Amino acid sequence: MDRQLFGIEQLNKRAKAKFSQEPLTLELRKMTESKLHKKYVDTFFCGSVIQQKGEKMTSRYCRHRWCKVCNRIRTGKLINGYADTLENLTDKQFVTLTIPNVNGDELKSAILQMNKTIRKIQDNRRKQKKPLIKGIRKLECTYNVQLNNFHPHYHFIIENEKIADQLINEWLKYYPTANIKGQHKATATECKELFKYFTKLTSNAGKVFVNGTRAKDEWHYPEAIDVIFTAIIKLRIIQPMGGLKMVSDEIEEIQSEIIDGETLEIKASELYLWNGENWFSPYTGELLSSFKPKIHLRRFREKIRYLHKDLQNEQ
Repeated sequence: MDRQLFGIEQLNKRAKAKFSQEPLTLELRKMTESKLHKKYVDTFFCGSVIQQKGEKMTSRYCRHRWCKVCNRIRTGKLINGYADTLENLTDKQFVTLTIPNVNGDELKSAILQMNKTIRKIQDNRRKQKKPLIKGIRKLECTYNVQLNNFHPHYHFIIENEKIADQLINEWLKYYPTANIKGQHKATATECKELFKYFTKLTSNAGKVFVNGTRAKDEWHYPEAIDVIFTAIIKLRIIQPMGGLKMVSDEIEEIQSEIIDGETLEIKASELYLWNGENWFSPYTGELLSSFKPKIHLRRFREKIRYLHKDLQNEQ
């Protein structure tokens, strides 16, 4: 369990995460035909009840990868867990490997093949007595609105620029039709970025003008999100390579956090329930955090589109 003190700032960030994802999780839980339906219901109620017991604050988390509340906890755990490992790597390189986009019904098999390919590349290097690829890889996937297909890809932080070049060349032997420009390497400067999200919960639907400036028109597409997470269920997203120690990304044990003294003094009640924007005491009406959603966040969280008009019309 993370033993760092848990205060107002963390509470506000957690409230923001829960508030921002709630309309999307509501739509996902309506997808009763999905294999993940029960898990989406879990996410909707994730962190809805917080109990304060002495110096500890306890809640129940859904632990799913699409949950912003849980991913904030998971990301912090991974960053802390891999910090020393990454610090000890020399000549760190950030590498991206891609394949051609695939349709939704091909996504699972494409990802499994990608995993198999990386294992083959590493095994071949071992057999040829070449230095192993040493670092951490992460699987990501995005949805292309215009093409209505999916883009699975890898990000790596590995040791040695020469090995990074070799990895790209070896990857292209297995995927000769992949866009060469999609394969990329650069000196790794911000390693924390590797651990953030597996997929963005929004997709770019084009460009819009906001206050005279062109910006991405980002929307949530529940059906696409369901396809992605159905494809990667039970698959490992973060994987160390070259003998590095694995850090678990599971958060079952992180159910309570030690509250800092300031928070403990302010909050005297023992039970808080989520009301859509904040946690409140059913006994006193007292709010647990100081989070107040801004208008742009209210608007953004409602940007949900269905790919099928019949589903859209039901909303």
